[in-house]
Amino acid sequence: MKVVKTINNNVVICLDNNNNEVVAFGKGIGFKKKVNETIELSKIDRTYYKVKQEYVDVISYMPQEVFDISVKITDYAHLILHKSINPNTTFTLADHINFAIKRYKEKSNISLPIIKDIEHLYEKEYEIGLYSLKLIKKVMQVDLPKEEAGMIALHIVNAEKQIEEKSNKENKDMVQDIVSIIEKQLDFTIDKDGMNYSRFVSHMNYLFIRGRKKKLILSDNSKMYSNMAEKYPKINRIVERITVYLEDAMHCSLTDDEKLYLIMHINRLCIREDSQNNQ
Repeated sequence: MKVVKTINNNVVICLDNNNNEVVAFGKGIGFKKKVNETIELSKIDRTYYKVKQEYVDVISYMPQEVFDISVKITDYAHLILHKSINPNTTFTLADHINFAIKRYKEKSNISLPIIKDIEHLYEKEYEIGLYSLKLIKKVMQVDLPKEEAGMIALHIVNAEKQIEEKSNKENKDMVQDIVSIIEKQLDFTIDKDGMNYSRFVSHMNYLFIRGRKKKLILSDNSKMYSNMAEKYPKINRIVERITVYLEDAMHCSLTDDEKLYLIMHINRLCIREDSQNNQ
């Protein structure tokens, strides 16, 4: 491989035999190397294709141990998920971990209110997050808080190539259909720029994930649902229509808990536009 640019003693941007740009890793492969010099393949431990330049640049300012940790995490993710992962992930994850360690040392930890959702909806990715915390503690002697497992899990979720565009389009189409049901039944137009709409869309996307995984919320809230259905009969009728729609679209039947949350979200969605609609 021919050298294009040396990042540090162990990382070099090269051209392979097909003139494809590749980020190559290997102990000492960048030491005193000049442009167009050749690096023997036997000295290269690992290569990455299609890596954005800004992600390559992060290597120059972080400890080698952090990047090595990120490599092990992404290798573990491949093993656990059996999916192709974006080649930039190792670099962006290393950057995230480096920053997380810095925050920890500065005692500037962050909270993650949706960590329970992550544990429930992305079990394998969360497992990768927990593995990451153990690895970071072992190598860096830094005991990051449990919230970081959730943050790393979300990082992996975003990196999975097969968090498919098809599913995203299906989700958008279903949200639009459900919004149309609400607007038609209540005879008004929902404010699509409002925070309540954003929360509603987020809730629906999580609901779609739960529905596809057949892990709908099920607890002891049947009585609360009955009370809410009685208090907001018009919205409850809309929820029943949505239930029928999802049974047809996703082949899943909503539990009373899911219906309860839908009543609350739709009520919040509508209340500012017309406080009488929920009566």
